[in-house]
This record gives sequence, C-alpha cells and structure tokens, in this order.
Amino acid sequence: MKALQFIDSFRNLTKIFYLFGFLCLLSACGSDSTINEAAKDVEKIKIIRFDSDLLKVDTAHIDPNHFKNLAQKYGEFYFGFCENTLAIMPQTNDPYFANSLVGFIRYPGIQIIKQEVDSVFPNLTDVEDGISLAMSRYKAQFKNPKIPRFISYISEFGEAHNAYDSIIGIGLDMYLGSNYQFYPQDFPEFMRAKMRREYIVPNTLKAIAIANFDTQLKDKRFLAYMLFEAKVRYFTKQLLPELDDTLVFGYTKKQMDWCQGSEAQIWSYFVDQKLLYNQQPNDYMRYLNDGPFTAAVGIPQESAPALGVFCGYKILENYVSKTNASLQEVMEETNWDEILKKSAYRPK
Repeated sequence: MKALQFIDSFRNLTKIFYLFGFLCLLSACGSDSTINEAAKDVEKIKIIRFDSDLLKVDTAHIDPNHFKNLAQKYGEFYFGFCENTLAIMPQTNDPYFANSLVGFIRYPGIQIIKQEVDSVFPNLTDVEDGISLAMSRYKAQFKNPKIPRFISYISEFGEAHNAYDSIIGIGLDMYLGSNYQFYPQDFPEFMRAKMRREYIVPNTLKAIAIANFDTQLKDKRFLAYMLFEAKVRYFTKQLLPELDDTLVFGYTKKQMDWCQGSEAQIWSYFVDQKLLYNQQPNDYMRYLNDGPFTAAVGIPQESAPALGVFCGYKILENYVSKTNASLQEVMEETNWDEILKKSAYRPK
C-alpha cells in the first residue's frame, strides 16, 4: 500500500511535483497581523481537523466503528481521501477501508508526521482568520458564491490541496517548514522554500479558483493557459490585496525586479517565438511551470519561473484598467482573444 512506503521511499515524486507545482507559484500573506486585524469583523471560517479525527486513537485498540463514524461525518471527503490521496481501493467486505486505514494509522512513519503536524499546527487560528477575510471579500465580489468547507488532513507528502465539490482539503504535512527533516532529499530547494505555514491561505485561494474555473481550459493554446494561470493569481490578489506582488507569484525580490525590468523583452520573446497560439504543451509548459527559473533557450538563469504567468497577469491588469471589469467578470470571461485585444497590451 502506498501509505506503508511513506517514510522509506517517496515513489510518487513526479506526481508530487506536478500536483504541487500546479498550485505552487506560492504566495504568502504579507503581514499576518494586518490580516488578523482585518479579519476580526468577518464571519469566522473553521477548518475541520480530519487529521486529528483520523489519527488521534489508541493504535493498539482501534474501535471498528471509528472508520464508519468518520465516513458519516466527512462523507465525500473521507472516501476521496482513501481512494485518491492514499490510493486505497474499495473492497466489498470493507466498505469503510478499515483494514487498510488501520495499517496507515499504525505505521511508525505516519505517527512521526502526526507528531510533527500536531507540533507545528496545535491550532489553525491564523489560517482561519486569513481564509475568513478572503471569503468575506469573495461573497462581496461574486453573486451567490458557494463557500466551501475547509478540511485539514495528512496527505502522505502527496498534495498540498485537493477539492471535492464544495470542500477544499489542506494537506498540512506539505507545510511543515523549509527545513523539515524529511523534505530535503525528496523535494527540490525551490519547492521546499515555499512549504511553510504562511503559504497555506493564498494557496487555498488558488485551489478555490482552480476548482471553480478549471473547466474553462478547453482551448489548448498557450494564450489560454497563460491567462487562466494569471486569473488564478489575480483572484488570489483581489481577495487578499495585502499580498506583495513578489508573494503572489512566489518570486524572490530579485526575480520580481528582473521580471518588471524585462517585461517588454518577455513579451517580445513570446511573440517572436510564435508561442501565443501554439497548441503543443511540450512547446510552452516550461513558461508556466514552477522552478528555480524559466528553463528555455534564450532565457537567462537569473529569470523568474513561469514567465508566461507573469506576462498573462500583466495582460489582465491592462484588460481591467481598460474595461473596468469586476473580479467575477474577469474570472468568468473565456474569450482569451478578446481579453488580449481589449487589454491593448504593448509593454515598452
């Protein structure tokens, strides 16, 4: 079972890279005190601790009803966690995955991670404050938005977030700190740098944006993908305007300065390489993926990663300045050519 290889070997590293990378041009709350202060007057969001409910049991004497009770409490999330996160397949004589979950709970590696999660996250008050503030703005800027439930869990180092209909899951073991002892040999440095508590709130907003709008990605052109990824970051910035731009993109200040100073050259490069209307992901995904820099011929290593996302964001900013589009209008617009045209984007 995948869970029983937890500490000994991370066999899903490639899967982890892409799952985490899709969400991980990570951003952090610029000032926890600013967000906590602003969140005092908003409706409080509570994160339900599935990680605690699942693992805080007497491992020597696990009540057989434990898993049935969890399934009734967490519903779709419980079954999704078992099948998708732990890769446990259902069995006719074990409808609640009890036999496999007993092994997961008792495995020493899981208990080590549980202790670390409990130590780093004795409570999630600051995270709840940040999400609460963002959700209050979400309700103000969208017509009848569905506010999801937020559930924390241990992902077996597999995913930072997942989504099930009206639920957003938060994998706390992906945020144990850049120096956590089991990260260094299995996660590259640029990822470890972002696997910290302060990234949970903005990453959660990105997960909401992706869950709500990823059906828009029917157009396979680079233009569509760069604008969609830019919309995810624009959504995050609008709901948490306290964020510094460097944090929205997950860039260092040096990388952000490089992008700002090279904006015209970045745009010219995409135009000259005839990438905007290219429909071959192998040709353009390097300009959207996270990494230490954008690895492409003609792009220096001092560049930031995901230059396509940075450029798409600038197009969106121009589009909004020209059209006065609301956040909901921006997020719902799927005519990518119209966005580009109305933006009149011509950096100099």
